[in-house]
Amino acid sequence: MWILPRGAALASSETRAPDLLVLVNGAPVAGVIDAEVSSNAHLAADRYRLSAALTESGYAVWDQATLQIEVRMALDGAWASMILGPADRLEVDAGRGVVSVEGRDMTAAFIAARTQETFENQTSSQIATTLAGRHGLQAAVTPTSGLVGRNFQNDHARTTLDQHAGVTTEWDLLIRLAELESFNVWVSGQTLNFAPPGPVTAPLVLTPADCLEMRLERDLTLSGGVTVSVKSWDCRGQQSVVQTASSAAIGGSPLSYMVLQPNLTGNAASQLAQRMMTQMAQQARTVCIDMPGDLTTFPRGGLTLADTGTDFDGAYFITDVERRISFERGYTQTIQARLPPWTDFSTS
Repeated sequence: MWILPRGAALASSETRAPDLLVLVNGAPVAGVIDAEVSSNAHLAADRYRLSAALTESGYAVWDQATLQIEVRMALDGAWASMILGPADRLEVDAGRGVVSVEGRDMTAAFIAARTQETFENQTSSQIATTLAGRHGLQAAVTPTSGLVGRNFQNDHARTTLDQHAGVTTEWDLLIRLAELESFNVWVSGQTLNFAPPGPVTAPLVLTPADCLEMRLERDLTLSGGVTVSVKSWDCRGQQSVVQTASSAAIGGSPLSYMVLQPNLTGNAASQLAQRMMTQMAQQARTVCIDMPGDLTTFPRGGLTLADTGTDFDGAYFITDVERRISFERGYTQTIQARLPPWTDFSTS
């Protein structure tokens, strides 16, 4: 791991004017001390944590059966909503007169909802739209055409969604559908997003001078390359299927994985092997950056490193952004990025 020195071009960041606003069940609250918001691209809920001073009438705000929290942050008067979702845990420090709250975004609604529905004769996009509507969310859903279930006419096979499919919650189901379609699924604000990976335009460009700290990490266990083999049974062709995908090696011993997945054709097995190999190969390089906070950087965006003096210069895919704001320490964020999924990791 390389740790590049603290940037020298950050003195001007002290003149910024960050601000913080927390709404509880739609109403702003006073006495907020600090907040953290963690966003990710890992098919998991985004999370928040905040603390606030208890005023004379302040505890009544927090002493409600359900707490819907929205955290907004601002820079120089420009506001942006960073997360909206239910509180999971509340703790009161009576001695200090401080309340601490932790929670998740609206992904929590899908995680809490159990399901064993089959959704017969529906497409993945129709199911995603239905589930969004059940929780009062808007649906930014890209239409899909294939019906969920076994479909031999289109030369592919999909496992029917039923009690034997390993799907126990609505979020499990959405992840499964996203995998079938090679889509991304995530919640932003009050919108469920279900769409294919989009092109990254105008990526964030950073040099060491722009950052408080930049850490560059290389996973040496992946230097020998990764091989993923998928074994299945093609129901239509009545034959076993084995497909393999391998990443290029620069030294060391290769890592090999075997995956068993029912009801796949050769093409579907090949796509799964390629996808899993890419997910592993992406972790060969990781970039962690501490920098002044902004309002526009989020997971699934692009990042370009420059002027590091190493071969880490180049394109990356942002996987995590953690924002921290307080009236004592100001507004900072930590970005984690990996090699982009559109990189050609395959052996020639």
